[in-house]
Amino acid sequence: MKKIRIHPEMKTQISKEFKVTMQTVSMSLKYFFDSDKAKAIRKRALGLLQQEIDQNKEE
Repeated sequence: MKKIRIHPEMKTQISKEFKVTMQTVSMSLKYFFDSDKAKAIRKRALGLLQQEIDQNKEE
């Protein structure tokens, strides 16, 4: 099963940015939704994960 796993704080941040519920974020990251907004949520989640990776490389 395909899904994107991120920290709950990141999910909260995404839900505030997109003005959606936590359930919408969770369902989007689990690929249950495939709308344009769900795709944008997944893209943002991957972007946040990439930022985490980049920050940890610098340390």
